[in-house]
Amino acid sequence: MNSGFEIQAHRGARSFFPENTLQAFCKAVDIGVRVLELDLVVSKDYQIVVSHDPFLSAPLCADASGRPLSNEDWQRYVIFDMAYADIATFDCGLPHPFFPHQQRLVACKPLLGEVFKTVDAYIASKGVTGSMIYNLEIKSWPDKDGIFHPTPDWYAALLLGLVENAGLLSRVRIQSFDYRVVQEAWKINPNLCYGLLIEEKNNKERLLQALGFLPRYVNPHFSLVDRELTDYLHAQKIGMIPWTVNREEEMLAMKHLGAEGIITDYPELAVALFGMHDEPCEV
Repeated sequence: MNSGFEIQAHRGARSFFPENTLQAFCKAVDIGVRVLELDLVVSKDYQIVVSHDPFLSAPLCADASGRPLSNEDWQRYVIFDMAYADIATFDCGLPHPFFPHQQRLVACKPLLGEVFKTVDAYIASKGVTGSMIYNLEIKSWPDKDGIFHPTPDWYAALLLGLVENAGLLSRVRIQSFDYRVVQEAWKINPNLCYGLLIEEKNNKERLLQALGFLPRYVNPHFSLVDRELTDYLHAQKIGMIPWTVNREEEMLAMKHLGAEGIITDYPELAVALFGMHDEPCEV
């Protein structure tokens, strides 16, 4: 079944496995998802690391001795201050308390290139239909240049170089809350699929103006979505895939309001509602 309504697995199949792990991404394949949403940060040696936070801390990670990290440990373990070889010694497969059915893993934070290779190889080994689209969220903050990440121009060049070398330019999307890094990526390659994440509906015009081009997507928090927002974006040929949509009634409401899809922690629920969607959606 192909409903034309896209389902993105937020940080992988997060209800089954800890977020942004290879196991969570492969589980999303088993469920039938063909778009993964994942988060990117940068190590001290300029490796692209898949991680929602720019540091290591509770509740996800334990150190090399097996000691679970505390909430305060983030100040000691900023990823941009650590070489990837050191990052990889931390076990970040601890279950999150918000997801009581997550399976405990022993898993380090993977490199983006490793995710590409592992997921594509897993799809091939399973003989399933469709190829994976990777929706890459660049974690970036205007006041954290040089602290949590490189400057936007360097950040964008680093990522696009990796994606091009992997041969995946046609199967990635690049999005961020920080319009600067999306803008810099667009300057390098305006032909990729770009998205702008928003947390406040009333700043969309300002952010689009600052961005300087019309992205393929503007993806808001689902609580911001109404028919007015949908019509505004669609009038400009911009798609909308809200985040993070976890309840059945919210999923149905997003489709009713004209969203092209959803980003969800529970892709298995969304697939049960809407079916699989093998190809990227179009406005």
